[in-house]
Amino acid sequence: MDNRLATLLTRGESLTRAEYRVLAHLTEHPLLVGQITVRELAQATFVSTATIMRLCRKLGFSGFSEFTWHCKQLLSDTPHIAAEASQTAELPALFNQFIANYQQTLQWATPDKRRRFGELLREKESFFLYGAGFSYLFAEYLTKKLQVLGKTAFISGPGDSRNIFLSNASRYQVFIAVSRSGETEQVLDKARIAQNVGMTVVAFTRASANTLAGMANLHFALYDEAVHFAAEAAGVTSFESNLVLLMDLLLLEATG
Repeated sequence: MDNRLATLLTRGESLTRAEYRVLAHLTEHPLLVGQITVRELAQATFVSTATIMRLCRKLGFSGFSEFTWHCKQLLSDTPHIAAEASQTAELPALFNQFIANYQQTLQWATPDKRRRFGELLREKESFFLYGAGFSYLFAEYLTKKLQVLGKTAFISGPGDSRNIFLSNASRYQVFIAVSRSGETEQVLDKARIAQNVGMTVVAFTRASANTLAGMANLHFALYDEAVHFAAEAAGVTSFESNLVLLMDLLLLEATG
């Protein structure tokens, strides 16, 4: 709910359920104000246009136009909660270290690598993504982003049958693997198949030497402060947050 429109709800003691539903709909979707007609609002809230006009009059407005104008004025105010003057933002001690780790990661993501990723995104239409364990979550994140961009993107993991990949690999142009260690056997197996069918292999792994990095046509190395991936895989580091930041940067540069 946008708290700039919340004051309207306090004026709704005499409203019917239907009228209150219309008002609540606008406070939950403030971007509709000024963009939606009275008829469209009625359809969205399952009421009649007459109900909306009664709501406007109960709130003290002559009609829907005046009501909309008042909502726009409320929305033009500074939104949400302002910080107290006596409070200062105190950043966690590790914040600067996380930033430094991201900067190191970006040094490895050279302009040439970022350019090549952008070309793949612009020139190719079908992407197969794979990740195991925590890496699956980030492969899924990138899959959703690619789908929003209109690409054909499919996500798979160790829980899926190997035959799923074997049966579909030839339909995809780019194989994107996310593997922190770069040594997960299920990932390497799929990367080998992708190579054999002529797919372009893109890998996101930690920066230390690993098998997947050597197989990839395009490899993005990420700084990982964990000393040993097997012993500290469950530890909290900047690796995952840097991975999301890098993915978003690559997508932004490719589509900007």
